Amino acid sequence: MRTLDTSRFQDADKYAAYLETPPGRLRSELSWENLRRFLPLTPSKGRALDLGGGTGFASVQLARMGFQVVMLDSSEEMIGTARQQAEASSTTTRISFHRAEADRLPELFEAGSFDVVICHNLLEYLEDPIPIVHHVAHVLRGDGVLSLLVRNRAGEVLKAAIKSGDWKLAAANLSAETVTDSLFGQPVRVFSLNDVRAMLAGAGLTAAAEHGVRVFSDYVDLSGLASETYRQLFELELTLGAQPEFAAIARYIQVVARPDKPSRRETGP
Repeated sequence: MRTLDTSRFQDADKYAAYLETPPGRLRSELSWENLRRFLPLTPSKGRALDLGGGTGFASVQLARMGFQVVMLDSSEEMIGTARQQAEASSTTTRISFHRAEADRLPELFEAGSFDVVICHNLLEYLEDPIPIVHHVAHVLRGDGVLSLLVRNRAGEVLKAAIKSGDWKLAAANLSAETVTDSLFGQPVRVFSLNDVRAMLAGAGLTAAAEHGVRVFSDYVDLSGLASETYRQLFELELTLGAQPEFAAIARYIQVVARPDKPSRRETGP
């Protein structure tokens, strides 16, 4: 599996530091809250896969709920940071860590192995994300749930126009396949909601919910936020991201999806 940008995987400390900033926290915490209400009611009996799990935020949240979690990432540095997060949260007994590329999913796991699959901020780093979505559908149980988070092309248009004032770049981003990542300065893939719907449909998955993540917070000063102010910001972003007219311009697209025909899909033990 070829990637567009490998620098994210080689600098776990830089990426972890970003996730501690208000924008990083919002991305992680909003996407988690959007998914949480779709999770099984008996997580202690469930298995979850955190695909491209990075520094382990989602893995830790799932483990805290009682899931047995497999975190898979291609970077030893990321896995090391995720292990530290698991140790700090006393969740190491519920998380197993695997260093592997996402295209090895069919080799590593049987069909229907997982009740929950999280695939956040991975597809934008791949030259061809479509096969990975098919692999995810293969390892997902017939009644399972997938959370997919990708960069929104429309959000990149607004970012270029509002933050940089580069209107030529904003116009180009309307049809761009990739944009330049501001953290590492490398190309990353962008998607429209129709792109995501088509990928899911091609893999036999249907959206149960669609959200935008970070609608307006990229365009305001977030330095020195008090905890109560952050909570107000979070709640407003959560509300706006659930409304299609605002979600359409968010920085990220999140789709929670399920298999089309659960009764016809294989299930694991």
